[in-house]
Amino acid sequence: MSRRILLLALLVFGAFACSDDGNVVTIHTEVLQEDFEAVDADDDGVVTRDALDRDAELAAEQAALAEEEAALEAERAERAAQRAEQEALARAVFEDGSAVAASFPGGQLSVAQVRASLAASPTSLMDDPQNPTHEEFVSRLTSMLQLRLAAVALDELGFPVDIDASDEDINAQVQAHLEGPFEEFAQQRSIAEDPSIERLATPHCVSALALTTEADAIAAAQRVRAGESVGDVAADVNLPNLTQSDGAIGCGLPFDLGFSNEMVLALLEINPGELTEPILLPSAASPTGELWVVMHLDDVQRDQADLSAIGPFAGRVLTEIMVGYEVAVTPELGTWDPSSLRVSMPYLP
Repeated sequence: MSRRILLLALLVFGAFACSDDGNVVTIHTEVLQEDFEAVDADDDGVVTRDALDRDAELAAEQAALAEEEAALEAERAERAAQRAEQEALARAVFEDGSAVAASFPGGQLSVAQVRASLAASPTSLMDDPQNPTHEEFVSRLTSMLQLRLAAVALDELGFPVDIDASDEDINAQVQAHLEGPFEEFAQQRSIAEDPSIERLATPHCVSALALTTEADAIAAAQRVRAGESVGDVAADVNLPNLTQSDGAIGCGLPFDLGFSNEMVLALLEINPGELTEPILLPSAASPTGELWVVMHLDDVQRDQADLSAIGPFAGRVLTEIMVGYEVAVTPELGTWDPSSLRVSMPYLP
């Protein structure tokens, strides 16, 4: 056999030879010709074991990725099938006019009622009010339930509403109460539950001691408690341009004075003539970047209290009551979420 034929045979059937460092393989006996050529990037007939190992690792990674993608595709297909099944079940329900869409304290809503509402008052984006999508049906069911829960709450509180009337009539009754005597009722109920609400609606006249360190703020407050006037102490120790020369900030509702939540809460804890504890605030006006503030409550103008400034209260009171009601939605249509007062779609994520 000629030398040329021998070399061809070696190339095809795979003999191997190693250099002294044991790292060079001319052709590996376990590598097919096409695999060898793929690894032999410089076409010199020589590859290293490292190159072969990297190629094997890459092939394994590609196989793993392909397997993972196949699994994901199978999962997507399964979810799509489940969604289609859920949609078919929902369609069967809201095409049955006699079916109950949802139950709430004191009544029920039928599929026919929801469909009639959509047909009579379709949304601007509906393609076919006579043939609503699942999403459109659930959205209208949600608004109809919210309206009736508000009506039930008002009725239980002594503000009568006929929940057997049409949506338009129920809404008119509810709005009349919310804009009328129920707002005052809600104000008083809210104040009874949290007296600080009335303070938030009352103008406060405030002065402040504003210094760079906590120790200095404590010392300034001690001077006021010992009998010196806030104005005199503020004029002596306050950082410039943060208050008036006598420490006055002004009069207004606590949140309208530009105070942080911490400052407002501290202000609500004291009475006229009293001081808060020092409060730390970041401040570019301070050379240290920190500002220690002690507030003095000069006056509370109770005769100027205006609850409407932080209202209305009616909606808040109604919502607090409505979230406590039990609502049962036909499972094929969705589930009731009391925290958001909405019907959630049953679809998988």
